[in-house]
Amino acid sequence: MTCAQLEPSRVERLVLVDLAGSPDERAGVPVVASVSRLGTVYPSAQAAIALIKQIGIVPGWDQYWDRYFLYELRDVDGGVAASTDRGAVLEDLGYGNAMYWPGPDAPIHVLWDAITMPALVLRAGQEIMPGFGFILPAAEAQRFAAAVPSARVVEIDANHYTITTHDDSIAAIGAFLRTS
Repeated sequence: MTCAQLEPSRVERLVLVDLAGSPDERAGVPVVASVSRLGTVYPSAQAAIALIKQIGIVPGWDQYWDRYFLYELRDVDGGVAASTDRGAVLEDLGYGNAMYWPGPDAPIHVLWDAITMPALVLRAGQEIMPGFGFILPAAEAQRFAAAVPSARVVEIDANHYTITTHDDSIAAIGAFLRTS
């Protein structure tokens, strides 16, 4: 959205995946739990994956998630650690906290005015974790769609973590990018 604001001629189409407005406040709890694992050294890949499974952010865990998280791990002194940089993620969260704080005057809403190109918003139809709300609540998705006439919101039967791998997400993005 910032790119669309700063250089709109460089953005032909915009796809937003489960992020367009202010999240439910309680949705931050599982995000913090997920981020807290970054930078930690685990004795083995199996121990790291066991913790991720225990956090519960990925419902319907299968061998593909094992492969995904194994790919993310790297060998370090004393075991394995995620290759994702914790500092970069915390910087992102800080930016997000500043942009998405709840309320109608949140800075994110200013960016909506800059979106003049076709936009697709994929919204996770399941809470980030049961009882913790949504990264993109339905009301925020509706506000976005009302404020951005070029936007289309598609709800996907997934949570914030699994939406990117859902077949319906892939199909919606493909159809959106193929349209003229």
